[in-house]
Amino acid sequence: MAKVIMVQGTMSNAGKSIITAGLLRVFAQDGYKVAPFKSQNMALNSFITKEGLEMGRAQVVQAEAADVEPDVLMNPILLKPNSDTGSQVIVMGKPIGNMKAKEYFKYKKQLIPTIKEAYNKLAEKYDIIVIEGAGSPAEINLKSDDIVNMGMAEMVDAPVILVGDIDRGGVFAQLYGTVELLPYNEKKRIKGIVINKFRGDKAILENGITMLEKKCHTPVVGVVPYGNIDIDDEDSLASRLENKTVGAIDIAVIRLPKLSNFTDFSPLEQYGMRYVSNVKELGKPDLIVLGGTKNTIADMKWLNETGLKSAIQKLAENGTDIFGICGGYQLMGQKITDSEGVENGIDTIEGLGLLPVETDFYMEKTTRQVTGVAHNGEKITGYEIHQGQSVVKGGQAFSEIEGRKEGCVLNNCVGTYVHGVFDETGFRESYIKKIFDKKGISFDVKTIDIEEYKNSQYDKLANLIRENMDMDKIYEILENKETDYTPQFVLPKDIEARSMEIIESEMITEVPEEYKPIVKRAIHTTADFDYETSLYFSPNCVEQARKAIKRGASIITDTNMAKAGINKRVLGKYGGEVLCFMADEDIAKRAKENGTTRAVASMEKASELEGEYIIAVGNAPTALIKLKELIEENRIKPVLIIAVPVGFVNVVEAKEIISKCNVPVIVARGRKGGSNLAAAICNGILYGIE
Repeated sequence: MAKVIMVQGTMSNAGKSIITAGLLRVFAQDGYKVAPFKSQNMALNSFITKEGLEMGRAQVVQAEAADVEPDVLMNPILLKPNSDTGSQVIVMGKPIGNMKAKEYFKYKKQLIPTIKEAYNKLAEKYDIIVIEGAGSPAEINLKSDDIVNMGMAEMVDAPVILVGDIDRGGVFAQLYGTVELLPYNEKKRIKGIVINKFRGDKAILENGITMLEKKCHTPVVGVVPYGNIDIDDEDSLASRLENKTVGAIDIAVIRLPKLSNFTDFSPLEQYGMRYVSNVKELGKPDLIVLGGTKNTIADMKWLNETGLKSAIQKLAENGTDIFGICGGYQLMGQKITDSEGVENGIDTIEGLGLLPVETDFYMEKTTRQVTGVAHNGEKITGYEIHQGQSVVKGGQAFSEIEGRKEGCVLNNCVGTYVHGVFDETGFRESYIKKIFDKKGISFDVKTIDIEEYKNSQYDKLANLIRENMDMDKIYEILENKETDYTPQFVLPKDIEARSMEIIESEMITEVPEEYKPIVKRAIHTTADFDYETSLYFSPNCVEQARKAIKRGASIITDTNMAKAGINKRVLGKYGGEVLCFMADEDIAKRAKENGTTRAVASMEKASELEGEYIIAVGNAPTALIKLKELIEENRIKPVLIIAVPVGFVNVVEAKEIISKCNVPVIVARGRKGGSNLAAAICNGILYGIE
C-alpha cells in the first residue's frame, strides 16, 4: 500500500492545491510513482478522462505535475455549484443529481464507502499519495461527518501538513487558531506547518515562527515565497480572473457569474487577454470569448440585465470576432430551452442570436474526450461536458469529430462544445493570426508549446518547494511512524528540575525576571501555558510580599486544599503560618447568622486579626467581593491579595474589581484558577526569598 501525506489549509485559497502539486512533482522527480487524491472537490472547473468520466480540474493539474494519467479515482466526488444554495453532485465521474447544501450535508455520509474504495484502489497502484483537503479543518459548523479534511485523514491514517496564507495577513492567528479549534486527536495529526505566499526577508518571521512552534507544538517545515509560476488555479479564486492585460490584440473574456472551465482561455493569455463584467469594461475588443457556464439560462439572463447582450450583438454586427465554448456556444444561439428542468430555472430564453442554433437541456450528460479536424483544417483535441443538445440550422460546422459534425461557424462568429480547443498550437495560431491580419499587424508572436510550457512550470514549482521546504522532514513525516511513548526513567529528585527546563523551553512570552519563577510554578502546577499572559502582577507586589514574609507575615487562604499545598516549613522560618478558617465552628455560625457564605465570614475574621498577612483566594469569588468592601471601609489592608478563584459565576467580575483596589495583587484573569494555583503562587513567592 502507498505511503500517504495530506495537505490541509487554514482557509480556501491558502495554496493547498499548489503545495500539493509541488510535493507531487518533487516525489516524482525523486523516482516515486505518485498520485493526488481529493475525496470531495467543489469546483466549476472540471475535466473529462479518457473513460468519459468527469473530475475536478485541480486534481488533473496535480496528476500532470505527478506525470501520471488523470483518473477519476483521484477525485471521487465533485460538486459543481449551479445556484447560490445547491450543486450538481458527481460521484465517480457521473452526475447523480442536483442537491441543496442541507440535503447534501445529510447525504454525504453515504459516500464514505465510495471514497474508501477509490483511495484503496489508488493506494494499490502508487508508492505515494498526496491528499488535498478543502477549505479549513477548523470549520466547526461543518465538522460533523467530515469526509474531506480530518475525517479523510482519519480514514487512511494520514499525517497532515497545515498551510497558512501570509499574503492575506494574520497568518500566525490563522495557523494557531486552526490548531486550537481542533480536538486533541486531530491536533496530533498535524506534523508540520507551512507559511505560504511570503514576500520579503524571511528573517523577520523568526520570532513569530519560534512562538508558533511552541504554541502549536509543531515544527514549521517551510516558508514558501510567492513564485512567478504559471499553473492553473481553482475557479473564481484564481487571481488570473482579475487579468486586465491588453497586448497586440485585445481579447475580452466575458466573466459570466457561473463561468466554468476558465482554463480554456489560458493559452490566449500570451496574446493579451482581459476579463470583463460590464459594458464599460467591454469597450471595443478584437475578439470576445464566451466560456463555459454551469447555468446557461441564468447567465443569459445576466447578459440581458447588464446590457452586455446588446453590446456584444452590436460589436458582432460591426465585425468583431466572437468565439463561444460549450455554454458560451449555447449563449450565441437563437434560443435556449430547459424542458426537463435541468438548470432549475426559466423554461425558455432567447440567446444572443449570433448563430443559427437552438439548444435544449436534458438530464443525460455528454462527457467524452474528442479528437477531430476544425473547419480551417487544423487538428483539435479536448473534451466535451454538457447537458444541452444543440440543433444547428445553418452556417458551417466548426469541426468534424469521428464522422459527426460539431459546432457552428457563421461569418465572424464561432461556437463549439470542445473544451481545450485552444491548447492545440496549430488551430490556435491559425485562428489568432486571422485576427492579427484583420487588424493589419504582423503575427510574430513566439509560439509556445503548451505541454512543454506546463512541464517547465511544474519543474519550477518543484525547485521552489525544494528550496523553501524541509524535504528531509517531509520524508520523515511521510513515514508516519508512531510516536514512542515509552516513559523515560527520571530520578524523583530530578523530576521538578526537568519539568522547569521543559516549561522554560516552551514559554513564548517575555515574562519579567521578577515574576518568571511564579509564572513557571503556576504552569508547573496546571500544565497551562495561558498563565504566561493571564497572570497580572501589580508593580513591586512580589518584592513587597517577600519583605513582609521576612517580617513574619502569615498567609490566609480560603480552602484547606490550598493550605495543605503551601510550604509551611519555609514560611515558618520567618515566623509566619498558614491559616484557613473555613472549617472553624465560629465561621459556620457567623455565616448562618448573617446569611452569607463561609468565605465571606472568613474574610471578616481576617479583618479582625493583627499583624501582616497575605490573602490567597483560590475558590470563592465572594471572598474577593467581601475583601473589596473591607478595603474600602479601611477595615483591612493585606500585604498582597492572590486572586485566583476558578469558576463561571462572578469569577471574572470579582477578579476585575479586586484588581482595581488600592492594594498589591496577583490576579489570574479570566475563569481559570483554583486552590492548587493559589498554593503554587504562594510557593513561588516563598522559594524566591534568599
